[in-house]
Amino acid sequence: MTSIRERRGLDVAAVRDHFPSLGRALHGQPVAYLDGPGGTQVPRECISAMTAYLERSNANHGGAFTASFETDALLDEVHAAGADFLGAYDPAEIAFGPNMTTITFSISRALGRDLRPGDEVVVTRLDHDANVAPWLAVAEDRGATVRWLELAADEATLDLDALDGVLSPRTKIVAVGLASNALGSVTDVGRVTEAAHAVGAVVYVDAVHAAPHLPVDVSSLRADLLVTSPYKYFAPHLGMLYGRRDLLERLEAYRVRPAGAELPGKLEVGTQNHEALAGLLGTFGYLEALGSAYGEVADRADRRGRLHAAMSAIHAHELEMSLAMLARLASVPGLRLYGVADPGRVGERVPTFAFTLADHRPREIAEHLARRAISTWDGDFYAWELIRTLGLDESGGLIRIGLVHYNTYEEIDRLHEALVELIG
Repeated sequence: MTSIRERRGLDVAAVRDHFPSLGRALHGQPVAYLDGPGGTQVPRECISAMTAYLERSNANHGGAFTASFETDALLDEVHAAGADFLGAYDPAEIAFGPNMTTITFSISRALGRDLRPGDEVVVTRLDHDANVAPWLAVAEDRGATVRWLELAADEATLDLDALDGVLSPRTKIVAVGLASNALGSVTDVGRVTEAAHAVGAVVYVDAVHAAPHLPVDVSSLRADLLVTSPYKYFAPHLGMLYGRRDLLERLEAYRVRPAGAELPGKLEVGTQNHEALAGLLGTFGYLEALGSAYGEVADRADRRGRLHAAMSAIHAHELEMSLAMLARLASVPGLRLYGVADPGRVGERVPTFAFTLADHRPREIAEHLARRAISTWDGDFYAWELIRTLGLDESGGLIRIGLVHYNTYEEIDRLHEALVELIG
């Protein structure tokens, strides 16, 4: 296997050599995995860590025997690594669950205990429904009022100038996304948290779509609660939550009685997926190596620094790929891109591109691309409010292309050629 070697800029060939699935071919062509927003491929370090755990240490935690001790150590280490990845300073502020949606429903019920009739909950038209539906449900249960933060005039971003009109002294919860899973638009969450905290509201940030592309720092975002999905950043199917310790300690979570009130246990309902958590540690190890090779790391022994450097290097690489993708898509006749299309604003997006193509439904486009070994998604991607606000729900939604750091310029060219072939 090629090692990640020190050089300026990502060596994508070396990166790809860490991902066994990228060697797959269909119909005589290598598979182009342009479906990253739905879940990424995993590196060999992740697979090896999962295998090693299942072969040697597969046991529940809290026991008085060797495999259980090893599982306890694994859980301590993955909480610490998760804190480093998100810029937190207390491993007890990290909790895991099966996925972001399950975690969000759980947290919404816990926060909902304090909601009273007339209190207000703010959600947005841009978010994945997993950061909308749980809050709508708890608001209905508790008699709270739902307020909406609408799209800006560009229909690509949120209208943050309307924040003062949406928030009020009755606002208790604000749910917002860091990056749109459908359009790729990045939201200035720091501005949202500042305004929300000014009225005493708790801010719940969906960073699922941002985490594969940007360094996420909960301290700079000033998030009260922030959730990610490790399977979107090269790890197994998991959900990972950050919460301010003082908030989590007073939160009355729904749990079984033996779990107790200690962190993070009271938030981690039932036995966790230990083998997947081992895989996440393997993925963090891969990212640490990436950060050491390509990033500016003052202290090579600092895991937090290595992880931040890796995500910074990925972000810089993906900005260049985004410019190439914007140029290719702009040259396809009949293609309408939704989201930030101006190359001068490329810093306001991640490399996720959603579009329609004249005279072709999104599913037809996805099927055409699949026959050419190009994996993409079509539909609403659970961005339920957004697709309906854009008036696309009855026409099949959008086709979505999602790049991550292991994708190549050659794959972008293949996509362009396949689209031109379809309209030709």
